[in-house]
Amino acid sequence: MQDTLLRVFVVAAGLLLCPRDNPGVEDWDDAVDEDLQKHEQMLLKREEKLVEPSAPTEDETSEKGIAEWERDCLWYIWNTFSIISIMRFFRKYLKRNLQTDQEETRISPRRPAKVSLPDVETLRSFYAQCVQASAEKMLREKGFLEGFANDLLEAMRTVCENDGSMLIEDFQMVKEHDIIVHFAPCKPYSVRCLLRNNPVSDPLLDTQVCGQMKLLKEEKVPNGCPCQSADADDMVCLLHSESDKAKTKVADAFNGPLCSKNTPFLSKSKIIRWFQNTVKQAWAQISHKYEFELSIRYAETPGALVVRFKSGRKINFSLKPVVKFNTEAHFCITPWSSSEDVDTFWALSLSIYEDRLLEHLSKRLPVNSCHDQILEIASFLHRRQEALTGKTALKDSHFKIALMHLLLTKKPSQWQPNFAACRLQDLLSFVEESLKRKRLTHILVGNPLAGVTGLPKEICRAKPVNLFHLFVEDDWAYKNAFMHCQEMCQNAHMLIHEYVAQPQAGTKSSA
Repeated sequence: MQDTLLRVFVVAAGLLLCPRDNPGVEDWDDAVDEDLQKHEQMLLKREEKLVEPSAPTEDETSEKGIAEWERDCLWYIWNTFSIISIMRFFRKYLKRNLQTDQEETRISPRRPAKVSLPDVETLRSFYAQCVQASAEKMLREKGFLEGFANDLLEAMRTVCENDGSMLIEDFQMVKEHDIIVHFAPCKPYSVRCLLRNNPVSDPLLDTQVCGQMKLLKEEKVPNGCPCQSADADDMVCLLHSESDKAKTKVADAFNGPLCSKNTPFLSKSKIIRWFQNTVKQAWAQISHKYEFELSIRYAETPGALVVRFKSGRKINFSLKPVVKFNTEAHFCITPWSSSEDVDTFWALSLSIYEDRLLEHLSKRLPVNSCHDQILEIASFLHRRQEALTGKTALKDSHFKIALMHLLLTKKPSQWQPNFAACRLQDLLSFVEESLKRKRLTHILVGNPLAGVTGLPKEICRAKPVNLFHLFVEDDWAYKNAFMHCQEMCQNAHMLIHEYVAQPQAGTKSSA
């Protein structure tokens, strides 16, 4: 028995530790068959020894020996198969884990490395020749877009008056190519903005400060008189004069215009479709006045537009519908998810308060500090990388939030102009590391410092939010953004040198 077990373990260990390059089912079967043949031969020899002494006279002893032999045979065969099966199982399991680890190593982003950047003088030349020149170009385009948006929105107001669902109010250019459009429902409807209170079961917990837009309707309180019926315009009432105002009440407008089904809350998906259709109808009214084409860039994003001139030049800009929260903040649509449980949740934009905090932090910095310069350079590199590899969920606002985190951790003396390269390196590395951890905490929400910006108290006391929560839920968006950031950091040195060298090469050639 001991010899048999030793043989089984030797064969099984040989199969496990010394496998062939690509073992197939036939190879395993041949190995098992060979081992079983050896075991069978040993069993036959034992059978002869058991049968010989019992054959002549002792029938009972012979029958007992045969029964014991059959039991031992089945036991050996069963254990042999069990040991080999276990060995094969563990080998396949280890092999599958090894392949998974190799695949994860190949796909997963690399560890953030130190960003290589040119010296301070090269950065200054790059900033003056490229970043500032690009900013001046965007300012010129801003003047064109402001005039065009004014004309387009006037036509949109005409369309909305005929439609009767919503009204287009004023607009505001928050950035050179970013225009927000305030809208409101027609009477007797109104909107009340409700901030969510961050319950533990909230599906949007740890994402952003957001709220729901509840649609309300002003209704008359019936007093039983026929003069208050819907078709009582031509009726003269002897009990109630025209000066007598009927009592009214405000109620939730369930299934109201552009509301989510069976709720009084405005649906983001319906607002997107309404806004895009309004833009198309308005452009159809005024397109004859312009010698360019206007088209929608992304169907799922409201107001992502592009102007295409006959010369081939194009200008990308956004025209976003928003709901006023107060005089300084508004609710906007962000592409969180298309599921019904978040279709009524709108993100609260805090860009004005963020700019105030950035201005407050910059007051303690040295004269001609480099913080504005490195933020503009990082945004420039980000836009150039997007032109090469496409759009990602990483935005300019993320770099601004990251910069403010650095301003709170670095000493004021570390922001002198001669430290521009070091601070730009810190900013890019901070964003890359935050992407790796899939976490970038908003600088204002839940921060006592937010009081200096005039941020409402309910937002100051709210729980901190993770601006990179999208990457926790969407692995594809995370990998896309991380690879974008890595390539941007790797290409930064070469890209900056190329931009700085271009004017010099042009000067030499012209000479």
